[in-house]
Amino acid sequence: MTERQLALVSAARRAVLRMDESERPRLVVLGVGGGADWLVGAFGPWLGRRLATWYYLVATDRSVFVLTGPGGGDGPNRALHMAPLAEAAGLVAGVKRGTTWNSLWLRLPGRRRPVRVKVSYHSRTELDRFLAKL
Repeated sequence: MTERQLALVSAARRAVLRMDESERPRLVVLGVGGGADWLVGAFGPWLGRRLATWYYLVATDRSVFVLTGPGGGDGPNRALHMAPLAEAAGLVAGVKRGTTWNSLWLRLPGRRRPVRVKVSYHSRTELDRFLAKL
């Protein structure tokens, strides 16, 4: 992982601990919103990635947290959903593994359709561990 990714993972762990001090974050998966491709194409990689919505999937011993925030920010700034680990498998609507990007569709409350989260092939190990935990 790059230094920036490590900083975002640490920020996601701190965000979970601020919400519930009794949780122990074990695994963090970083992903970007489904529309990141056209943002990068239109504005270039530097600005496009900062305008895209980032998702942080944090698995603890008891729960799964779905957090979001801007790519250029200091990590997550909003919690979208929290589910107990026993019910978290219902969050995943589908998975598509690719050579450069992996897609994960999440069923989030209040959304009519599943949200697509794109995970880089560099984070494929974390994604596989996250899915196995569910």
